[in-house]
Amino acid sequence: MKKNKKHLTREQRYQIDALLQAKKTQKEIADIIGKDKSVISRELSRNSHKRGYSARFAQEYADLRKERFRGERKFTQALKDQVINKLTEEQWSPVQIAGKAKREGLPMVSHERIYQFIREDKAQGGILYKHLRHRLKHRKRTVGGKKVVILG
Repeated sequence: MKKNKKHLTREQRYQIDALLQAKKTQKEIADIIGKDKSVISRELSRNSHKRGYSARFAQEYADLRKERFRGERKFTQALKDQVINKLTEEQWSPVQIAGKAKREGLPMVSHERIYQFIREDKAQGGILYKHLRHRLKHRKRTVGGKKVVILG
């Protein structure tokens, strides 16, 4: 059974590097460091470059990815106020709000999280959902059920 820890450590990356130099297969490397072979495959595809895999660069890239997403995803009160303003005053959709913030490099949560926020507001008696074009109404297709036949 493989260990369940999600992220590779610096030591594991150096171990992968050394085992690759020793011409070990991805499956052998996975067995040695106690990870699934898909983790090794993903690590190599993300962090291999022209000269091959480098544990030092792989760790730097992992640290950069971790830093880029740290803290920006928190739905702070300031972000909530911004979302409420865009929804009510400017009639923007959650997709437009998240997309514009991303293009401008501003911190923002995903459009799915904005929809979740609107649903939470609706459950508490709020009216944010009324500013959406579809007002959170989703039509589900009937499966083998009642079909309406229009006679003409």
